[in-house]
Amino acid sequence: MEKNQSEIMNTIDSQKSLAAIANATKETTVILDFDETLLLRNSTAEYINSLRPRLIGFVLIMLLKIIRPWCWLPGIFRGNQTKDWYLVTIPTILLPWTLLLWQQKAQRLAKDYSNLEIISAIKRNTEAPVIVASLGFNFIITPLLQNMPMRCDRLVSCRFWQGASDRQQGKLLMMQKVLSPSAIKTALLVTDSEDDLGLLQVVQQPCFVLWSGAKYVDPFQDFWLNALVKKLKKLIKG
Repeated sequence: MEKNQSEIMNTIDSQKSLAAIANATKETTVILDFDETLLLRNSTAEYINSLRPRLIGFVLIMLLKIIRPWCWLPGIFRGNQTKDWYLVTIPTILLPWTLLLWQQKAQRLAKDYSNLEIISAIKRNTEAPVIVASLGFNFIITPLLQNMPMRCDRLVSCRFWQGASDRQQGKLLMMQKVLSPSAIKTALLVTDSEDDLGLLQVVQQPCFVLWSGAKYVDPFQDFWLNALVKKLKKLIKG
């Protein structure tokens, strides 16, 4: 039976979700959202902010936001859900050394912004399978996970070339490809994302949690040209 939307989207106390993780049985799959849950930052935004040279990276992102290919290209390439795929893949293709730079930045981010409360709860549970599920990108998330002191049995996230179709599917369909209906039904899901409503409605233990230390940081927010562009926009509007 599908759960009531308003009931599911009410946030619960983080301590209840931590207790649920620690006490999950081996028959209960623990599904963890990544961005602003297991990592207290947004991995896609942090990756975009790592583009170098920074001026070229900023210009590429601005051009993509002006052209907005996700608004006019056909099929699976169209739609707001695919926006991040364009903002990640095109700059990576044009600035491929970002992949190497990201490995170093991922170490620092994992050290500084891992959700230690969740990691501690996982360490107390040696039985339940742990899956990290995200609409972020596997090549971005993998080095972050590798630098977190926790076990992860599987990462389910968006692929590089097929990321547009992955993001269009949503997390529920992605999970249905790797877990049986019964495993999903008996699962525990911890997430902060309203996009996960479909999955929250079918799992046995839905935990919608907003973590106090989580924060979304806009890419290039401290870049001088970004500040100048914002001032010009204000002048034009004013």
